[in-house]
Amino acid sequence: MGRQLHLRQHYVFLLDPIHAPSGKVIAWELLTRFTPDRGMPELAEASSEHHLFDCLLEAEKWQLFQLQLKQLESLYKSGFTQLVSLNIDGDIIRGILNSEAIQQRLDRLPLLRLEISALFTERYRAADRLLLQKLAGITPALLWLDDFAAGGSTLSMLSSGLFEYVKISRDFFWKYGEGYAFDTLLNHVNDFSSGVIVQGIETERHLQRAAHKQIVGLQGRHWQARAMADVIDHTTKVFPSRTIKKQQPATVSYPNFL
Repeated sequence: MGRQLHLRQHYVFLLDPIHAPSGKVIAWELLTRFTPDRGMPELAEASSEHHLFDCLLEAEKWQLFQLQLKQLESLYKSGFTQLVSLNIDGDIIRGILNSEAIQQRLDRLPLLRLEISALFTERYRAADRLLLQKLAGITPALLWLDDFAAGGSTLSMLSSGLFEYVKISRDFFWKYGEGYAFDTLLNHVNDFSSGVIVQGIETERHLQRAAHKQIVGLQGRHWQARAMADVIDHTTKVFPSRTIKKQQPATVSYPNFL
């Protein structure tokens, strides 16, 4: 099924923070960056994680997904208690549906969210909706929609009620964030989901533009991503006796988010 990669030598795992408008971190996105043979990865890079899939064969994506799950399992065993979203595509969804072992592992990650690119369902055919419905039916991990309004996105994708939260694309925010079109989109998306996360926050002006909007989260290069290994090490030191069985979502104090 395609070439095999020694993934531990080729990838670095990062956690990209998602902030509430108040400034508090309420969730994270697991980012995976390719590590060249020489040089260091761009730790602050926070562009769409789905672009990585374009560089991988189906078997390689499945290998990477399993390694990402191992990273998340280690993170939560260290005592980490916040939501983390993980990007998946159609090939990975089909792999999950065909693997009872993976489904059982997902069952043990109650704070995991599975993030679907809007570009994956840009035509949003009946087959796409059925695939997502099957996924939602076999795993407790709620679905988030990424890159909405990046092009090809339609509100019919949201009317299914499959998505807990929706991320508005960086490009749409940059182009329309100060206009009526942005406010109109926020109104519609909030009607069909639990809330909106705006991507592309890179400057103070972006923060000001997003202030007082109907959003629950902000994400972008204004904040630096953290190495997964550093977060695990820090959490283990702070909470040496905490286990995954004791987890409670750290975002429970934010009623507008959960």
